[in-house]
Amino acid sequence: MLQRVMPELMGLGRINVINDEAHHCYRERPNADEPKLTGDARKEAEENAEAARLWISGIEAAKRKLGVQTVYDLSATPFFLSGSGWVEGTLFPWVISDFSLMDAIECGIVKLPRVPVADNLPGQPEPLYRKLWDAIGKKMPKKTRGAKPDPQSLPIPLKTAIDALYGHYESMRPV
Repeated sequence: MLQRVMPELMGLGRINVINDEAHHCYRERPNADEPKLTGDARKEAEENAEAARLWISGIEAAKRKLGVQTVYDLSATPFFLSGSGWVEGTLFPWVISDFSLMDAIECGIVKLPRVPVADNLPGQPEPLYRKLWDAIGKKMPKKTRGAKPDPQSLPIPLKTAIDALYGHYESMRPV
Protein backbone atom coordinates (compact mmCIF):
# COMPACT_ATOMS: atom_id res chain seq x y z
CA MET A 1 0.00 0.00 0.00
CA LEU A 2 2.81 2.42 0.89
CA GLN A 3 4.66 1.75 -2.37
CA ARG A 4 1.45 2.52 -4.28
CA VAL A 5 0.44 5.60 -2.27
CA MET A 6 3.79 7.22 -1.50
CA PRO A 7 6.59 5.62 -3.54
CA GLU A 8 8.72 8.76 -3.31
CA LEU A 9 9.05 8.26 0.46
CA MET A 10 10.28 4.68 0.25
CA GLY A 11 13.88 4.39 1.43
CA LEU A 12 14.04 7.88 2.95
CA GLY A 13 14.06 6.68 6.53
CA ARG A 14 12.33 8.45 9.38
CA ILE A 15 9.72 10.94 8.22
CA ASN A 16 7.48 13.55 9.82
CA VAL A 17 3.74 13.37 9.20
CA ILE A 18 1.53 16.45 8.98
CA ASN A 19 -1.89 14.96 9.65
CA ASP A 20 -4.49 17.49 8.49
CA GLU A 21 -8.12 17.02 9.56
CA ALA A 22 -6.78 14.85 12.39
CA HIS A 23 -10.17 14.63 14.11
CA HIS A 24 -10.92 11.91 11.56
CA CYS A 25 -7.91 9.85 12.70
CA TYR A 26 -8.32 7.85 15.90
CA ARG A 27 -8.58 4.38 17.34
CA GLU A 28 -12.15 3.63 18.28
CA ARG A 29 -12.81 2.94 21.94
CA PRO A 30 -15.73 0.84 23.10
CA ASN A 31 -17.66 2.97 25.55
CA ALA A 32 -20.66 1.50 27.31
CA ASP A 33 -21.52 4.91 28.77
CA GLU A 34 -22.06 6.50 25.36
CA PRO A 35 -25.72 6.60 24.30
CA LYS A 36 -26.60 4.24 21.45
CA LEU A 37 -26.97 6.07 18.16
CA THR A 38 -29.79 5.31 15.74
CA GLY A 39 -30.72 6.09 12.15
CA ASP A 40 -28.61 8.60 10.22
CA ALA A 41 -26.48 9.45 13.28
CA ARG A 42 -25.50 5.78 13.64
CA LYS A 43 -24.74 5.44 9.91
CA GLU A 44 -22.59 8.59 9.98
CA ALA A 45 -20.75 7.39 13.11
CA GLU A 46 -20.05 4.01 11.47
CA GLU A 47 -18.71 5.71 8.32
CA ASN A 48 -16.54 8.03 10.44
CA ALA A 49 -15.20 5.09 12.48
CA GLU A 50 -14.31 3.13 9.32
CA ALA A 51 -12.52 6.13 7.82
CA ALA A 52 -10.69 6.72 11.11
CA ARG A 53 -9.53 3.08 11.24
CA LEU A 54 -8.20 3.26 7.68
CA TRP A 55 -6.51 6.61 8.28
CA ILE A 56 -4.73 5.63 11.51
CA SER A 57 -3.84 2.22 10.06
CA GLY A 58 -2.09 4.03 7.18
CA ILE A 59 -0.05 6.16 9.58
CA GLU A 60 0.80 3.05 11.64
CA ALA A 61 1.90 1.22 8.46
CA ALA A 62 4.13 4.18 7.56
CA LYS A 63 5.59 4.04 11.08
CA ARG A 64 6.36 0.31 10.77
CA LYS A 65 7.77 0.39 7.23
CA LEU A 66 9.32 3.86 6.90
CA GLY A 67 9.83 5.04 10.43
CA VAL A 68 7.77 8.01 11.57
CA GLN A 69 9.65 10.47 13.72
CA THR A 70 6.75 12.78 14.63
CA VAL A 71 3.08 13.18 13.76
CA TYR A 72 1.70 16.72 13.84
CA ASP A 73 -2.08 16.61 14.10
CA LEU A 74 -3.90 19.65 12.71
CA SER A 75 -7.64 20.10 13.01
CA ALA A 76 -10.23 22.81 13.30
CA THR A 77 -12.23 20.25 15.32
CA PRO A 78 -9.79 19.11 18.05
CA PHE A 79 -12.27 16.85 19.82
CA PHE A 80 -13.76 13.37 19.57
CA LEU A 81 -16.77 12.92 17.31
CA SER A 82 -20.01 11.18 18.16
CA GLY A 83 -19.70 7.40 17.93
CA SER A 84 -15.92 7.35 18.44
CA GLY A 85 -16.30 5.60 21.78
CA TRP A 86 -14.86 8.66 23.49
CA VAL A 87 -17.04 11.29 25.13
CA GLU A 88 -18.28 13.47 22.26
CA GLY A 89 -16.80 16.97 22.35
CA THR A 90 -13.92 15.98 24.65
CA LEU A 91 -10.69 17.63 23.51
CA PHE A 92 -7.96 15.32 22.27
CA PRO A 93 -5.50 14.97 25.17
CA TRP A 94 -2.61 16.08 22.94
CA VAL A 95 -4.12 19.47 22.00
CA ILE A 96 -1.53 22.18 22.61
CA SER A 97 -3.24 25.06 20.87
CA ASP A 98 -6.88 25.83 20.21
CA PHE A 99 -7.40 28.75 17.82
CA SER A 100 -11.08 29.38 17.21
CA LEU A 101 -12.69 30.01 13.84
CA MET A 102 -13.73 33.47 15.04
CA ASP A 103 -10.09 34.29 15.89
CA ALA A 104 -8.99 33.00 12.48
CA ILE A 105 -11.61 35.14 10.70
CA GLU A 106 -10.65 38.25 12.69
CA CYS A 107 -6.95 37.68 11.90
CA GLY A 108 -7.69 37.25 8.18
CA ILE A 109 -6.41 33.66 8.12
CA VAL A 110 -9.70 32.33 6.76
CA LYS A 111 -12.46 34.03 4.84
CA LEU A 112 -15.79 34.81 6.39
CA PRO A 113 -18.09 31.88 5.61
CA ARG A 114 -21.00 32.82 3.38
CA VAL A 115 -24.25 30.91 3.55
CA PRO A 116 -27.35 31.74 1.56
CA VAL A 117 -29.82 33.27 3.99
CA ALA A 118 -32.80 32.73 1.74
CA ASP A 119 -33.96 29.51 0.16
CA ASN A 120 -35.40 30.66 -3.14
CA LEU A 121 -37.27 27.42 -3.75
CA PRO A 122 -40.27 27.49 -1.41
CA GLY A 123 -42.58 24.56 -0.76
CA GLN A 124 -39.86 22.18 0.46
CA PRO A 125 -40.23 20.36 3.82
CA GLU A 126 -36.81 21.77 4.79
CA PRO A 127 -34.49 24.28 3.12
CA LEU A 128 -33.17 22.76 -0.10
CA TYR A 129 -29.72 24.31 0.31
CA ARG A 130 -29.11 22.47 3.57
CA LYS A 131 -28.75 19.21 1.61
CA LEU A 132 -28.29 20.51 -1.92
CA TRP A 133 -26.11 17.63 -3.10
CA ASP A 134 -28.85 15.13 -2.23
CA ALA A 135 -31.18 17.02 -4.58
CA ILE A 136 -28.78 17.60 -7.48
CA GLY A 137 -26.08 14.90 -7.31
CA LYS A 138 -27.60 12.60 -9.91
CA LYS A 139 -28.56 15.54 -12.15
CA MET A 140 -25.01 16.91 -12.41
CA PRO A 141 -23.36 16.77 -15.85
CA LYS A 142 -21.15 13.71 -16.33
CA LYS A 143 -17.39 14.18 -16.58
CA THR A 144 -15.87 13.71 -20.01
CA ARG A 145 -12.16 13.58 -20.66
CA GLY A 146 -10.68 16.80 -21.90
CA ALA A 147 -14.01 18.61 -22.04
CA LYS A 148 -14.89 21.45 -19.73
CA PRO A 149 -18.34 21.27 -18.16
CA ASP A 150 -20.93 23.60 -19.60
CA PRO A 151 -22.12 25.99 -16.85
CA GLN A 152 -25.48 26.24 -18.61
CA SER A 153 -26.11 22.52 -18.08
CA LEU A 154 -26.04 22.80 -14.28
CA PRO A 155 -29.26 21.86 -12.49
CA ILE A 156 -31.61 24.79 -11.81
CA PRO A 157 -31.50 24.34 -7.99
CA LEU A 158 -27.69 24.68 -8.12
CA LYS A 159 -27.84 27.79 -10.31
CA THR A 160 -30.42 29.26 -7.93
CA ALA A 161 -28.22 28.48 -4.91
CA ILE A 162 -25.19 30.08 -6.57
CA ASP A 163 -27.24 33.18 -7.43
CA ALA A 164 -28.55 33.40 -3.85
CA LEU A 165 -25.07 32.97 -2.38
CA TYR A 166 -23.56 35.57 -4.70
CA GLY A 167 -26.50 37.92 -4.18
CA HIS A 168 -26.02 37.70 -0.41
CA TYR A 169 -22.28 38.33 -0.86
CA GLU A 170 -22.98 41.37 -3.08
CA SER A 171 -25.44 42.82 -0.58
CA MET A 172 -22.84 42.55 2.21
CA ARG A 173 -19.95 44.07 0.22
CA PRO A 174 -19.00 47.61 1.14
CA VAL A 175 -19.69 50.09 -1.68
